[in-house]
Amino acid sequence: MRGPVRTVLPAMAAPSPRVETLGDKVQLSLVPPQFLFPPTGLIEHRAIENALIIGGGPAGLAAAIKLAERGMKVTILEMRSPNYSRPHHLNAREDTLHSLRDLGVYEQVRQASGWEEHPVCESKWQPLHGQADLTLGEASVGQVRISDVEKALFDKSQRMGVLFLEGQTAELQSNSNGMYSVVARPVDGGPAEGMGQPDLVIVADGANSPTRRALNIEFLEESTPRYYLGGLIDKSIGPDFRKVGLHDGNQLIHMMATGHSKYPSTWVSVEGDASLQTMSVEERDRYLADRATLLMNQKITPEDIGWGSGQMTIVQNKRAAAATAGENVVLIGDSLRTGSVWVSGGLNLALTTDVYNLEQVVDNINIRGFTREQALQDYDIRSTLATKAWHVAGSDELEGRVKQLEDNVTYICSTKP
Repeated sequence: MRGPVRTVLPAMAAPSPRVETLGDKVQLSLVPPQFLFPPTGLIEHRAIENALIIGGGPAGLAAAIKLAERGMKVTILEMRSPNYSRPHHLNAREDTLHSLRDLGVYEQVRQASGWEEHPVCESKWQPLHGQADLTLGEASVGQVRISDVEKALFDKSQRMGVLFLEGQTAELQSNSNGMYSVVARPVDGGPAEGMGQPDLVIVADGANSPTRRALNIEFLEESTPRYYLGGLIDKSIGPDFRKVGLHDGNQLIHMMATGHSKYPSTWVSVEGDASLQTMSVEERDRYLADRATLLMNQKITPEDIGWGSGQMTIVQNKRAAAATAGENVVLIGDSLRTGSVWVSGGLNLALTTDVYNLEQVVDNINIRGFTREQALQDYDIRSTLATKAWHVAGSDELEGRVKQLEDNVTYICSTKP
């Protein structure tokens, strides 16, 4: 990846994929791939031989694994050192569990997440009392800590020879051929280093993506903002995943407490209104502690709040106006879109959809003979459809339903047969 600019040979000519637009629905007539991991012998010429990934979180690591499996040389630039202590828990959907198997990390995640002690839930989400006005689909789920997924992906990427450069930010420079070159700039202020012109640049540096902003790709708002506090409570509610909906007039106020069999603490997330923005750290912690007391059925004080104390998050459906840039840049994960905290979309969608779509870009160019323009257009369309589906699900969860005036509706995922 280092050294002089790489010369990229043109891909073989091929007809464009036929795309039909019907109202706001887009229908692709592409023939689905017959294989995901084609034998090397089927590739007569590789127009894409290497990739540089900006961002070493779960989405970037998963992309690195899938590209390395195709024999590509992969480099990751990450601002921070690997850190696997973040307490956030993920409600992993069934298709995400399949993706973990496909990525070759399921067993490591299973052991880290204690699924032998607290097995994957195979039941519907059921209200403990009353009628549910907030539901999740019938899907198998497993409680995992996001950091455990991230560590498993990192370990796998290292075994596959992915170069992970920590303490680095990336700067993209546009070239006359429509491709972007990359310059790595150390966070500590050391000398910058040119990385040349990668065959493919994957932007995976999160919802606040400085790379997306530098590319002047607008982040479009598709819902009203909602305001949350989250914190790690140094007390346990047991290995259950719970949701509570409390109503204030016709407005549903969301709260969530997530327990995990492997960890004695509880992650709590509660919704407020715009006034949270003007509260002091102490006021936010009291707000969170009062609602955590209700969620956990035990007295919680501000002193019980550890990681996340005083932090506020604005949750909103947003999407990038474009999923690609130039002839060699694609966006994945939270840099591509954000949405509801309730549908666990960020990581789930990156692992199950974005990485697959990224594979299609490589195969469409290297195997099926698409031009770069054709392959990236296909990626744009697929990403738009995935984002739309996720945002519809998030709106159903957060905003799109008539609220029933019922208090303290609690949801529990039972692991009983």
